[in-house]
Amino acid sequence: MACASTSGSSSSTTESCVLAVLEGHRDRVWHVCWANAGDTIATCGGDRAIKLWRKTTQGDRKYQCVETLEKTHTKTIRRCGFSRCDSMLASVSFDATTCVWERPRGEQQHELLVTLEGHESEIKDLCWSQDGELLATCGRDKSIWIWLKEIDDQFECLDVLQGHTQDVKSVLFVPGTRALLSASYDNTVRVWNEHDDEWVCTQTLDGAYQGHESTVWGLCCDAEGSRVLSCDAEGMILLWRVVRGDTEIALELVSRNMVPTKAALYSVDWSPSGLIATGMADNSISLLQAEKAEGSPEDPGASRQVLKLVKEIRGAHDGDVNCVRFNPKDPGVLASAGDDEVVKVWDVGAL
Repeated sequence: MACASTSGSSSSTTESCVLAVLEGHRDRVWHVCWANAGDTIATCGGDRAIKLWRKTTQGDRKYQCVETLEKTHTKTIRRCGFSRCDSMLASVSFDATTCVWERPRGEQQHELLVTLEGHESEIKDLCWSQDGELLATCGRDKSIWIWLKEIDDQFECLDVLQGHTQDVKSVLFVPGTRALLSASYDNTVRVWNEHDDEWVCTQTLDGAYQGHESTVWGLCCDAEGSRVLSCDAEGMILLWRVVRGDTEIALELVSRNMVPTKAALYSVDWSPSGLIATGMADNSISLLQAEKAEGSPEDPGASRQVLKLVKEIRGAHDGDVNCVRFNPKDPGVLASAGDDEVVKVWDVGAL
């Protein structure tokens, strides 16, 4: 079903709600993420650099680049992400390597800790587990690697997961578990459950399961880890319920939701407040909310959740919106990264 607009919503480009425009990258920006403390933004892209940004002063709208990590990856940096305690930052690249950076206690600058090798080609995504012990990476070689951070801050490969038939675009650890979700160019979402440091694919969610019928670009969980969103190249967002068993989790489809423009959805994120953001190929950002929808004519007493369109920000970037991420400590603040080489910070609470 199409995402319906709530009353009073409208489509607009609201520049007054742009808190900051971060300029400095020399190529498209593929990814933006927040430190878990909410005080630092990390960005990366085609210029093979990671930039770290912080506010100039408390309460100020301006951000300044406080650190640039470069001359390590030799090709595009596709993703970066902070560990749970923010002491480490990982990055993955089209050069088939993963770099892990560490900020020593009391220091402001990051140092390269280790470079992980194993993937045969471009790495597309990474995800830290909630406890910070595991790092998952995935890529064009159709594989997913699970790395364990050891006591001496070195990393050991625990498992290599095979099963997808095309590029793996996204990986996500389900909060509170070691279960992993993956999304792929093969139009599927897979669920991997862990048993004794080995991950087994226990679900393959495809078109036969009312799943996606095009490339699945992104995954995200709500704050409780009870619901999952997956988004695809045809503008479809699927809402899933996480069913937890004694030793495994499974996904159960709740609803299928189409964004009005049907543009490719490259990124999706779920704010702690419940607001959902998508980054799209038509240069726009959509803001949505999960709401209860009463049953169908076949089952009037049934109820389920669907996604309602709250606001569409057209022309959010002068190019594809590659990534959207909410501030984990200030859920009314959203960062976005685009093909136009800039990152924008938005006050979505004012839209």
